[in-house]
Amino acid sequence: MKDTAAEMLLASEPAVAEAGVLWAGLDRAELRKRQAAGELQELEFEAIVFRAAYPNWNYVRFRPEDLDAFAGSFVGVPFLRNHDMQDIAARDGIVTACSMDGEEMHARVKLTTPEGISDFLAGRIDRFSISWFKRGETLCSICHQDVFGTQCSHVPGRRYGDAVCEMVQVDPVGREISAVNVPAAAGTHVLAELVNWKERMMEGLEMVEKCGVGMGTAPGSAHGDCGEEGERAPSEGQGEARALAGEFAGLREQVAAELRELKVARNRLQLETMLEESGLPVAAQGLVRQIAGQQPECLDMSEVQRLIEGQKAVLAAAAQPNVVSGLRPLTGREMRTGLDDMQEALDWCLGVQGGPTPAPSLRNIRDVYLAITGDVDFYGAFNREHSQLAAASTATLPGLARNSLNKVVRQHYDNLATFRWYERIVDVVAHDGSTQDIDLVMVDGLANLPTVAEGAAYTEAVTGDARESMSFGKRGVYVGITLEMFRRSDIAKMQAIPRELVKAAIRTRSAAIAGIFTAASGAGPTMVDDSTALFHANHGNLATVAFSAAEWAAARKRIFSQTVPGTGSKLGLWPTFALLPVDLYDTALEVFGYGTGDVGKPNSGGTAQTVNPYGESRLGDPRPIPVVVPEWTDATDWAQIVDPRLHPVIQMAYASAPQGGIHALPEIYEVRSETAGLMFTNDTLPIKIRDWWAYGVATYVGVGKNNVSG
Repeated sequence: MKDTAAEMLLASEPAVAEAGVLWAGLDRAELRKRQAAGELQELEFEAIVFRAAYPNWNYVRFRPEDLDAFAGSFVGVPFLRNHDMQDIAARDGIVTACSMDGEEMHARVKLTTPEGISDFLAGRIDRFSISWFKRGETLCSICHQDVFGTQCSHVPGRRYGDAVCEMVQVDPVGREISAVNVPAAAGTHVLAELVNWKERMMEGLEMVEKCGVGMGTAPGSAHGDCGEEGERAPSEGQGEARALAGEFAGLREQVAAELRELKVARNRLQLETMLEESGLPVAAQGLVRQIAGQQPECLDMSEVQRLIEGQKAVLAAAAQPNVVSGLRPLTGREMRTGLDDMQEALDWCLGVQGGPTPAPSLRNIRDVYLAITGDVDFYGAFNREHSQLAAASTATLPGLARNSLNKVVRQHYDNLATFRWYERIVDVVAHDGSTQDIDLVMVDGLANLPTVAEGAAYTEAVTGDARESMSFGKRGVYVGITLEMFRRSDIAKMQAIPRELVKAAIRTRSAAIAGIFTAASGAGPTMVDDSTALFHANHGNLATVAFSAAEWAAARKRIFSQTVPGTGSKLGLWPTFALLPVDLYDTALEVFGYGTGDVGKPNSGGTAQTVNPYGESRLGDPRPIPVVVPEWTDATDWAQIVDPRLHPVIQMAYASAPQGGIHALPEIYEVRSETAGLMFTNDTLPIKIRDWWAYGVATYVGVGKNNVSG
């Protein structure tokens, strides 16, 4: 780098003017030492952060007429790591200046974190990328129509004849500048760096002015403009100035010009500092900067402060009419965001029923994917520059997909009444929220309350707890939504995925409860309390007679007559549900009188009305409800059980619903990291379903089984 007169004048701490900023004459090793000693708190650098050279890797183009205003809009925005706008720890500083130089966008960045300064000095912050807010349209460079509208059929990055399709951003506004590993626009790099910029500039000016080479020094004069009639009292500083003037007589004009540049830079620095500390919006700062910067050499800081205060007053007055003086309800439209539109579009594509129909341009899963992720090249990665959502991140698509899938799960869950038969016969218990084993408590010995004589003491009941328990089991699987499915807009397959996931989860629950009745060749599990099978002659709940009206009456009597352990008293409850294989269902309807109109009160026409066995509360009602168990393959075996609200026999618990009382939906999870697992290795978005629950039998009382041979 060439030596300049200014550099020689500032020899105590050499600094070089380059690319409009100052670079301290210290190598990076020395700067790292100073940082380690706590002397380096801030570091500023200037860099090329974007080149208007097309096409770039993102196939984004900006109109030439927008570039100057676009560059200026970056002043005051954050300097981040890899466009991470969600994590405050990713912010390393602020952009203090930004402008176009030909096709290059130059930005000055002030690093304010130890991590940012360390990475810069280590050479890890050396490539850059910009992001912006979409204010105008995104036009196709081929047809000049809206890229995401119905009239444009071109794909960004694809060649049409001699031209490559690009997305032209109209009137964008700067959002942030980031340090990245691989920028979309080639040629970004650091221009110059500045350590303690403000202090270095002030020291330099003070030294030069002390030496007597003032801003008004004329060529050929060795004196400054601070003495009378060109005379000054001898001083050490003046002697240094004369010595320097004699040594560099041919460079005085150049020195004066460079000093003027230094003064301008100092004034601009003070201006930017005042604007940064003012708290004004970026647009208001730009207005102050435009007015105050018309004559940068003569900039009056008191005038700058007056302009700042004036802008604050104007903004305060403009905001006054918008002050909330009374609450009013917000309409749905006022509360909507772009995320809402994308959520509705994804709901529609994944088969959520009953929702609004999205715009024609968002009825294709491929277009929805592109609008959310900006992944125009289908690399399987989030591309912030191309995303049409200002608040989008790597987690946006997985999060929206999970929401849609949960809605689909809810809908399919409601439609799977056949496989949810078990919900009628089991009691869902509360638990402590852990997944430890749960004791199934059935208190014995409290069939009747003894009489308490007047003035007599109450007697303590002799009770015993059943010793049955149940353990939590985690069940689940994942399916992958591939990049190819998005690319070919495979809506049919995507809609099938959540449907089959929820069916599998509910069928698993159904099979587990059904298996209680078929375990051990129909004897059921062994009860811990008495080491006897659930269905056993000793329990008074086992028979071998085929289903009929007469045998139902006998089974009903057996259940009714079971004794409460520890009391000898009858249970006194009718079995509410007849559990049947599908082969016996029509027979049961006939036996029980359902569907033919021969049971129930007469209707207005005088004939018997049809009875809906599922349509009313049936506490204490002796009429049974036939329930088909889908997993039962034996055409003759059947069972009976009481209403769990009166006497729980089979119990369940869900890890996601510790409050009990409800059958929780299966849980849907998605992977959010683009660099994790299948998303990285297989271009696949894994959707996982997890169903974590426990089940068990609390007592043999209130349930019976008929194991019919043949």
